[in-house]
Parts: sequence; structure tokens; C-alpha cells
Amino acid sequence: MKTLLIIAFFVVGCSTFASAQQRAVYSNFLMNDFYYNPAIAGSKEIHQANITYRNQWVGFDGAPSLILGNFSGSIKNEGKIGYGVSLVSETAGITQNTGVYLNYAHHFKLSDELKLGLGIQPGYMQYRVKLYDAQLADQGDEVLTGSVYSASAVDVSTGFHLYSDKFFLMGSLHHMLGKSVQFTSYNSNLEFHYTAIGGFNININADPKTKKMPIDIQPSFLVRYVRPVPVQWTAMLKTTFNKKYWAGLIYRSDDAIGVSVGMEIATQFSVGYGFDYTLSGLSSYQGGSHEIMLSYVISRKKPSLAEKDDELNKSILDELKKSIEENKKN
Repeated sequence: MKTLLIIAFFVVGCSTFASAQQRAVYSNFLMNDFYYNPAIAGSKEIHQANITYRNQWVGFDGAPSLILGNFSGSIKNEGKIGYGVSLVSETAGITQNTGVYLNYAHHFKLSDELKLGLGIQPGYMQYRVKLYDAQLADQGDEVLTGSVYSASAVDVSTGFHLYSDKFFLMGSLHHMLGKSVQFTSYNSNLEFHYTAIGGFNININADPKTKKMPIDIQPSFLVRYVRPVPVQWTAMLKTTFNKKYWAGLIYRSDDAIGVSVGMEIATQFSVGYGFDYTLSGLSSYQGGSHEIMLSYVISRKKPSLAEKDDELNKSILDELKKSIEENKKN
């Protein structure tokens, strides 16, 4: 009888937790922006593959671990029509959530500097509970041996991405289908997730003629909401040196502080590391959270002959202006 009560309590508890839980948290959300917004696909004139692993609350038994892998690009690397695919695996205790998603995005040029991307991301997710790993009060009870609770859902996300070289603003809605789908066993547990990300770029020593190291400062924020969890926001201040090395400070509201560092290797491969330490009541029971992020650029857009001519003409004009200014001084 005691075992049956524990099983009933556990299943009800998991169901309640699943309906209220937020999607995964990544400290360096800008290196994982494809996860937060489907409109990112194709916004860069490259084909790129990324993988991120997050080990949360190290030392805490049953703490979450997250793996995200994705590939995205645009047709002919033109930054107009984007596509991609991503795999997500989230594990917490005896529960595991696995999803596979496809992606489509279209990018519109609003002006010479401003673009708008609209994206959609359909997918399939499976939620599993390994009941045989549950710790019961009656030791040695074999009622749960080999048992696995499994449920599935179809999922759709959508979003927009407004961006230029100076700023970016994006918003997305996840789990759009939610409870409207009746033929699956897990859609009834999905709540709408709202996410907004924004930031702007400050360029210091951007002129190569000064021969000083270029420095880019990028303040950014992320805001998330899912009912009934309170609104949570994250702020990050990132500084990039010489377009290759970066470091950032992170603060997540009422939850954690952290740092992020990384570097670009040979213009194709980038590696990043993030660490955050929770400020909540769990701080005494864990050793912080670690993230490792790897990114590889498979291909880039090659400049056309017209673009090469424009670049050459611009260089000649700049040299001519410089020569005229020097002659005036003399």
C-alpha cells in the first residue's frame, strides 16, 4: 500500500512539474540564439554547426543536464531564405525530454541597414520518466523494475528577428499548439513560452587605419515567461577584442551570476565556456553550472566580382582622400 501511494504521488508530482517547467536555460544565450528563436536561421551569410553542453548545479543529485546541437544556413549563403535542424536533450533526475526540430525562416530587407526575419520551427518531442530509478521507501520492492513512463507531443515555435549592424531585437513563442492537439499524450502538459532578446553593438577603434585593436561592447538581455512561473530576465555585457576573443558578465534575475569567455580559431571554429553560480536556496548544495559551446562555420558567402570592384574602388578613394589631407597639412 505504501508503495502504491508513493507511485501515485510521484506520477502526479511529475505531471504538475512538467506542465509548469520552463524550457532549458543557457547562460550564454547569444551563442544559443537559434534555440530561443527560429527566425535566427539564415540571418548570417554562412552555414554553421553548433553544439552546447550544460551541466547545471554540479554536485546536486539529479541536477539538470542539457545538450543542444543544431545546423543552420541560408540558400547560397545569401541571408534570405534560412533553414536548419536541431536536436535537444534535457535530463533532470529520472526524467528526460528529447526533441527534434526543423526550421524555416525568410529575411526581408527593410532598408540598406535594417532587415527583418520571420521563422517557424515544427518539431516532435518525447518525455520519458525512468520509474525503475525512483527511490522508494520500501527497499527491494520490484514493482517499478523495468518500467518507463513515456509520452510524446508535436511542437511548433515561431518568431521574428529585427536586426542591423548596430542592434537586434527578437521575440518568439514556443509550444504554440499547446493543449489544442488531442491525438498525442503530452501536448496537454505544454504551456506557451514567451521569449524576447535584444541588444546593441558599440564599436571602439573600428577604423583599421588607426592600427589599434578593435573592441566591440555588446549589452544584451533575455526575458522569458511561462505560466505560472514569474517573469525571468537575464542581462549580459559582452566585450570582444580584435574580433576574436570575448568575455562577458551575466546576471539572471533572483537566480544566478556568471561569466562567459571564448575565442575564434582560424575564422571557422569558435569555442566558448560559461560558468554561473546560483543565488537561490540551492547555493549551499551545488558547485555552480558549467557550459561548453562549440561552433564551426562550414561555408561563407563569397564576394561577387561587383562587390570586389566596389571594395577596390572604396580603398582607392580612401587612399586618395588620405593623400589630399596630408598635402593640405604640408
